[in-house]
Amino acid sequence: MILLVVDTQNLIMYDDLYQFQTFVYRIKTLIKEARNNDIEVIYVRHDDGVGQKLTKGTLGYEIYEEFQPMPNERVFDKNVNSAFREDTG
Repeated sequence: MILLVVDTQNLIMYDDLYQFQTFVYRIKTLIKEARNNDIEVIYVRHDDGVGQKLTKGTLGYEIYEEFQPMPNERVFDKNVNSAFREDTG
């Protein structure tokens, strides 16, 4: 079993989202429970490419600070709309 955390990057995590604080609380709780129960947590980030706001190397691209991966957790980068394509890794 794993917990897959997809597209929770700074650029798309903001207070105006519907029930933002509830969403953040729930994701943090899921991550904490997974870690406490030795369930692997895997992150997936989206990269829109050079010249875009959601681009590797920008602050907006980084995973939201309250969901930061641990050093031993894997992070995959994608540049398509699905984390389940073969070229995502």
